[in-house]
Amino acid sequence: MKKLLSIVCATALVCGCATRPQEGPGSGSGADYVPMVAPSAVESSVYDQDVAKCRANAKNVPFNASQHDDALVVVDGGVIGIGILQGWSTLAGGVVIGGLVGFNHWVYTPERRAWKTKQETVMANCMAQKGYINTDPSVRVTWVPPSLRAAESIRPTGRDTYNAEQLAKAQRCNATPLATLVEKGPGFERHTVACTNGQVMAVRCEFGQCRVSQMTALRS
Repeated sequence: MKKLLSIVCATALVCGCATRPQEGPGSGSGADYVPMVAPSAVESSVYDQDVAKCRANAKNVPFNASQHDDALVVVDGGVIGIGILQGWSTLAGGVVIGGLVGFNHWVYTPERRAWKTKQETVMANCMAQKGYINTDPSVRVTWVPPSLRAAESIRPTGRDTYNAEQLAKAQRCNATPLATLVEKGPGFERHTVACTNGQVMAVRCEFGQCRVSQMTALRS
């Protein structure tokens, strides 16, 4: 029962998420998300086919959540039992059952949001594999091109490497940035990121908060 009560806080966090556009690139959620990618020379018909294939992959991601089922059975059974003892009318009973269905759906709101986020990542990864560059900062792309995997496996990384890479991406330094840890100390880390324009971005992170500290020309 304590888990059910804790859902209120989690739901408040979900409601605090930034709203997306009503239509067009970046709209929708889960498997219905509309990708936001950089302009390309791909024909619209081919692009639509790629989106359809990636959306099909996202729809195959299952929703697995059952940790509250036992508590919900107790709550539902108790409410229905009270209704029977009180002699509720058919109309009142229908309203209560409808409310229980809505409550059961609401309880799994955080898990459903995590599931939709996973669907969006699957879709973004699929689009990236087809050569599209994601430009939506609210969707995380975890797929790394094979040519970069070897470098990624040996480069020094730190606690804030991902945050440094997200900053570099937001600054248009690189569509698939790879941050390298160059120094770390109490509460801070320094990273460098190679940009596609031939420069190197220096990033300093303090307790998870990253900022650009310098831009220099890439040495050959």
